[in-house]
Amino acid sequence: MIYRIKVRLFLGILFFCTMGGLKAQNQLLTHADSLFDQQKYTEAFSKYHQLFAEGKASSSMLLKMAFIQDGLGNYADALYFMNKYYEESADRQVIGKIEEIVKENELSGYDYDDFSYFLALLHKNQLWIMLLLVVLMVALTVYIYKKKQEDQKPMGAFVIQIVLAVMLFSVLNLRPSAQGIIISDNTLLRSGPSAGAEPIEMLTKGHKVKVLDQDEVWARIIWDGKEVFVRNGKLKVI
Repeated sequence: MIYRIKVRLFLGILFFCTMGGLKAQNQLLTHADSLFDQQKYTEAFSKYHQLFAEGKASSSMLLKMAFIQDGLGNYADALYFMNKYYEESADRQVIGKIEEIVKENELSGYDYDDFSYFLALLHKNQLWIMLLLVVLMVALTVYIYKKKQEDQKPMGAFVIQIVLAVMLFSVLNLRPSAQGIIISDNTLLRSGPSAGAEPIEMLTKGHKVKVLDQDEVWARIIWDGKEVFVRNGKLKVI
């Protein structure tokens, strides 16, 4: 009896803490949107960035953050948030604005093909696709069980279930390779993860690169077809 009371008390506290957190989040977002509507963009961005840092960014919020940074002339940060928005929304309309900034600043690395669009769509609808596949697999499991009770071997259902399992595994693991945007001018690329490594090239901000891996200080990236290294502080991973 005491154990049940403790469990219920714990669940009650957890519920109210969760609801309190959501309420505070909604209040912060409402305040940020109000500042944005009043054209107090730097103040709004500060509030949006707080939510973004907590992993609570919505698609519309990312677009507003990109709009603010573009208006301030911070095109590298604007491109970063536009790419984050594209990943979340699969909205191809934003590509036109990205390409406009890329062309104006002679940037590279911004290639949007059908496969990247497919991955963006997959990311956007991942939860619903996973739910659908799980429901279908459960339904098939029940069907197979009933057929076995009738001494039948529904081989077709077995094959379909294997296909669904492979699809579920693919949805869980199929992700685009990590990419990042150079956010500082005079960013030096080096041949190794060391300040004493051979300098390779100096980049301006805004270029998009493929990120292979990172440690606490350095990121290993692909630039001009070669593996090079750049300090993490010069790069924002999308």
